[in-house]
Amino acid sequence: MSMQNFESYISYLLRYPLALLAFFLTIILAWRSLRSLLNRFKQHSTPAHGFFLMSQAGSRGDIVESFSLFHTTTLGSSRTSDIRLKSKGIVGRHALIYLYDGKWFVRPAGSHAALYLNERKVNNPRRIKNQDLIQLGDRIMVFVDERDSAEMAGQDFEGSIADWQIGIVDDKSINSGSSWFLASLFFVLGYVAVLLIIPPEFHALKPLYLISLGIFFVISQIYYFTLPIVFINFDRAVYTSIIFIAYLGLIIQSRFAFINRLMPTDWTVSEFLKYVAKDFSVQAGVAVIGLTILPIIVLVAQRTRFLEKIYYLCLVLTPLMYLATLVLGRGAEEWGATLWIRLPGGFSIQLTEFAKFTYLIVLAFFFKIRPPLKTQLLFAAWAGFNFMLIMLLPDLGSMMILLPVTLIVFIVMTSEYMKTAGILFGGSLIFFIAYKLLSYVQNRLHGWLTLWTETNAFNEQIIFGLQAIARGGLFGRGLGVGNPNSIPLASSDMVFAVIGEEMGILVGMAIILCFIIIWLRGANSAAKVRDGFTSSLILALATYFFVESAVVIAGTTGLMPLTGATLPMIAKGGSSMIAKWLMIGTLIGLCCRNEEGAYKK
Repeated sequence: MSMQNFESYISYLLRYPLALLAFFLTIILAWRSLRSLLNRFKQHSTPAHGFFLMSQAGSRGDIVESFSLFHTTTLGSSRTSDIRLKSKGIVGRHALIYLYDGKWFVRPAGSHAALYLNERKVNNPRRIKNQDLIQLGDRIMVFVDERDSAEMAGQDFEGSIADWQIGIVDDKSINSGSSWFLASLFFVLGYVAVLLIIPPEFHALKPLYLISLGIFFVISQIYYFTLPIVFINFDRAVYTSIIFIAYLGLIIQSRFAFINRLMPTDWTVSEFLKYVAKDFSVQAGVAVIGLTILPIIVLVAQRTRFLEKIYYLCLVLTPLMYLATLVLGRGAEEWGATLWIRLPGGFSIQLTEFAKFTYLIVLAFFFKIRPPLKTQLLFAAWAGFNFMLIMLLPDLGSMMILLPVTLIVFIVMTSEYMKTAGILFGGSLIFFIAYKLLSYVQNRLHGWLTLWTETNAFNEQIIFGLQAIARGGLFGRGLGVGNPNSIPLASSDMVFAVIGEEMGILVGMAIILCFIIIWLRGANSAAKVRDGFTSSLILALATYFFVESAVVIAGTTGLMPLTGATLPMIAKGGSSMIAKWLMIGTLIGLCCRNEEGAYKK
């Protein structure tokens, strides 16, 4: 057996540990993240021992009622309120009392809720202390902190806060190094597997491959151990999931760059090598740059209110970026949508990728509290204008991602289910109009509907992708053994199919679990913070990553029409990769805003 055949055989055998490592590390993280979230919900549904409200009954003034408080407690006349009060002047969701950083706060739950603290009107969150008077409508309630009451009476009060913490999962269990070790080992094995199968004609590019991916690996290792020291509430589970996805993306894109690459007949060898080096350098370079600036983004998101301050800028920039793309964009001939703006030097940029980020910032700002109907209609008009521009591009993928994200943020932050149904109906109407007016949408839908009856130009991507996944089986055929050249846009739109063929269904499942983990950790953090904008943006970003991955994977596997969206951090792309690193840094930074001292006095 020749040395080259031996190296290829070793790379082929590495498919087994790669698949098992990916599967087990994501299973561990997913289980711990789910357990943490369930305990977070349990904490919010467990009364806070030692704290309660006292009030005279509305019907009979001589009866004193006592109400238990939770980590977050809503007061109002609605059946959905934690404390339901039927008195004059009290609206459905009137006030919110919550514990944050060891202190209790109260704020109005809606713009029409009149709330008073010690006879002073409350418009923004106000801290409350023992014996403070809270007035809702004609009901006056007294906040009681048994710790302070016991201290004033010269008595000891022990155990209540400690008892409340029983059963709450310690997030440090999420920070176990076992998952990080498995992710690091996965990268090392994949790194070696690609190195072994790089053909002789590309041996001159091996140093570029070794150095660029090696730098990314070293920086990611340094960050894992140092960033939790700099940022106290740094979420290692989110970081591990993101870096694992990035590792996988670099490995598969390296495979695309160097393995089975066909040289045009009219090119010289030196020209071809120069082109491949430039192509790979852009992909790897963007990943390294994105990871390098990650701490800066986290720092800005955590310790400043920069995101809140640029709300008005994002309000204007979002439609402007779509308009600029509509006027200057190119690419309809190759990709069906005019999303690429050509730049000098042979480069291009997708402003629509950055418009998604600014859209989410505006969405979070609008729904940082439960806004009145006028504000909701204003947002609906702004979002509708943006969606109209998106459909004109046409960019079906952005529409399929941003609309579900908007719905989820809206329903969570407002609890207005009928309006959510109305928005869903409006979104369906937009899709129907787009189907009637745009041939691009008609072709995509036709290809999907005829998926199991015929092969045509509009569904061959999905068919070839499904065949590739079926060939891969559980462990895959091995890196470099598949046939991605038979799948159109294999390195971008259909990269999940190539991963399924060469790395197996287990690795595909690990990708899905990673995005579920990101959403679970985001939901956990959104439940902890008391700042409406932070909570809303965390939820929006985490949901965005989950929805985008779900839309891409569902399109690749034939569960829904192809949309043109790409798998975050894995698919080939420059603008998309930069935008995703901005979102990731923002998500981690916002999660770092959370305080862990909510149980101490």
